[in-house]
Amino acid sequence: MADLKNEQWIRTRYEELCKRNSEEYALVSMKIKRFRIFNRLFGREAGDRLTAMIYDCVESWLKPEEYIAHIHSGYYLLLVHMPEDYDDIFHYIIDINTRIRDWPYGEQYGKIYMGYGIFRLGHNPPDFLTAQYNADICRTESAESRLRNSHMEVYGLTYRDSNLGNYNLEQDFRPAMEHEDFKLYLQPKVDLQTGEVKEAEALVRWIDPVKGMIPVGEFLPELEKNGLIGDLDLYMFEHVCRVINRWIDLYGKKIKISVNLSSNMFNYRYFFDEYKQVYEKVPCPKDCIEFELLESIVLNQIDLVQTVVKHLRDYGFTCSLDDFGSGYSSFSVLTNTELKTMKIDRSLFQNYSDPRERILVRHIVETAKELNLKTVAEGVETKDYVEFLKELGCDYIQGFIFYRPMPVDEFEQRFLQNGERAEV
Repeated sequence: MADLKNEQWIRTRYEELCKRNSEEYALVSMKIKRFRIFNRLFGREAGDRLTAMIYDCVESWLKPEEYIAHIHSGYYLLLVHMPEDYDDIFHYIIDINTRIRDWPYGEQYGKIYMGYGIFRLGHNPPDFLTAQYNADICRTESAESRLRNSHMEVYGLTYRDSNLGNYNLEQDFRPAMEHEDFKLYLQPKVDLQTGEVKEAEALVRWIDPVKGMIPVGEFLPELEKNGLIGDLDLYMFEHVCRVINRWIDLYGKKIKISVNLSSNMFNYRYFFDEYKQVYEKVPCPKDCIEFELLESIVLNQIDLVQTVVKHLRDYGFTCSLDDFGSGYSSFSVLTNTELKTMKIDRSLFQNYSDPRERILVRHIVETAKELNLKTVAEGVETKDYVEFLKELGCDYIQGFIFYRPMPVDEFEQRFLQNGERAEV
């Protein structure tokens, strides 16, 4: 069997190649799928033999000035001529994979399947470690764990590295808070009997001075994953308290604002200590603050919901259950906690012509009323549903048919300065 070249060896070949004609080449990350299982089934010695046999198989297939190195375990790097067209790349990998799969390893081992990550070097190739990272990540983050057979991804064609954007997001987060690029937006809740707006939900918008408004769907899920969402929650809570106080001072009017409690904060045992620290720095009337708990978060956590709601209620705040009916509804949350408001999810207001949908909405509103819960219908967009909900005695509508989320200044002008009312 051939002498297996190592990572330093292929790194030297890479650096030499980058000085000449890198445009024609690609660095390929190649790994034996389920190699740990193979070692457990057949033993470490068999695994070492398989590693060497695959190395021999590929090396004998390579053309002049193409290279392979064994990095560790069942993981290899290839430096090969690689066409630019995706179809040609696909057939190239099919050819090499067929050779590896059908190599005579021994009947007891069965077929061998591989994962491939391909990074074409192009005109201005990066340093070796960056190229290796790019090839590795599109192999490991694609279908490696989901597909049993061989798979491939091509960096920049079939794979985009979201980690780079997420890393930049994390780096930009703190400066954005310091520069107050996170803006408080408010979506009005319309009183269905009077058309008045005395309540709203606090929402966040990230408005970067260079990039403009960053979509909520791009940054909120990432902040949830990396744990930074709690910092943003507290930042927005402080802004809410300041706005409430300012409006009382200027207009003598109290606006109740609901704030969302993220899953990170909900599951953090000492979350309320941090909220109290913020509140005691910027105290406002406690009856102007309501915390919204997502139905999907509180499901099957009745004991924790009771604890969280009790902390908030004892301090003087109220709580609402958000997105009720979004697919996980648990009436035990309503019967075992002292919530004050139920927000009915927008998914229940999609088709007014469907009598089954209206029956469900009616029963939810009637149940809430019997439990002495205020009701807020979210995402309503049709006049038919406005009339229907008004007849049922629903308390508020928060939907585009009346108002979209708006900046604080616009909310202030329309509802506190001008006393605007919706036509209900």
